[in-house]
Amino acid sequence: MGKQFLEYLTEIKRSRRRAILENIPKTVFVLLVVFYSAANLYAAKPTEIKLSILAPEGSTWMNIMNEFNQELEKETKGQVKFKIYAGGVSGDELDVIRKIRIGQVHAGGFTGMGLGQVVSAVRVLELPFIFKNYEEVDHVTSNLKSYFEAEFEKKGFIFLGWAEAGFVNVFSTSPVTMLSDIKKIKMWAWEGDPLVKALADAYKLVPVSLSITDVLTSLQTGLIDSFYAPPLAAIALQWFTKVKYMTEPPMANATGAMIMSKKQFNKLSADSQRILKEVAIKYSKKVIQATRQDNAKSYEVLKKNGIQFVEISKKDLEDMTKTSEKVRQALVGKLYSKDLVDRVMNLIQEYRTKKPKS
Repeated sequence: MGKQFLEYLTEIKRSRRRAILENIPKTVFVLLVVFYSAANLYAAKPTEIKLSILAPEGSTWMNIMNEFNQELEKETKGQVKFKIYAGGVSGDELDVIRKIRIGQVHAGGFTGMGLGQVVSAVRVLELPFIFKNYEEVDHVTSNLKSYFEAEFEKKGFIFLGWAEAGFVNVFSTSPVTMLSDIKKIKMWAWEGDPLVKALADAYKLVPVSLSITDVLTSLQTGLIDSFYAPPLAAIALQWFTKVKYMTEPPMANATGAMIMSKKQFNKLSADSQRILKEVAIKYSKKVIQATRQDNAKSYEVLKKNGIQFVEISKKDLEDMTKTSEKVRQALVGKLYSKDLVDRVMNLIQEYRTKKPKS
């Protein structure tokens, strides 16, 4: 008897559902089905962030970016992931910044050159002869992180974390040990770089302005016979295969960072935004550490491949340092404020004063 009663109740429920469905107009019913299906499809579709980076596949930077992407996808349960365009396929950094602004690309890993197209003040970190070691770099960048986060956001970008290319040396086909040697070589200058132009003017050089994607070809054809780069970048981009000498000491530290379109960032859920920032900070530290280790190893790789290390004379180094100090002041109001450059120099001095004696 109980079983029959339950079957009776079940039949009543089915009848009611059939009655409801029969009273819904067919067009409305179809629309509801389509809407429900589309909503489920949209919810399941992950957000793909198009990210561009100059580093080629197989390089330290790209290997870490692939790890970053895997963890981001895992932590967001497949809802957010990168589509990475490596090796400069999206063009020079200037091209990528333009593409981010019009929505063709959403994010990128940039050197100071690209970052400076958005916030010119970041180039203060690449002034020549201001840093002696990475500890000083870390002290400055950690203290200025919140400042630059705010500056990039004003320009419509989200600052995801620092990166760097490392300390920069001059590479050439003939030895450069004096300032007069630099004036004889055909030095590459990144096209559109105001900092390099200011330095070239101060040192009375006439560099050859080229996109970074044209450097290797220009070395092969003899359009240029020298360039500046961290050792790891010189190897990763294969530029070192076209020169014979590397000049010491390094001139400056090449900074970098990952930034993202604020418009695209705002499309993410609050939870995905939080996860992206947390994972970005983790891999920002990882890429900096790996870059420094690989740059140190790269000096040995260069030596094994026949690159001769030469040193600029002490007198010319002193002259270059004094000239760079004048350039530092000349760029106030053009790339950065006096307050900012003073703050950077004070932070460096603060570190040198307080660091423990070895």
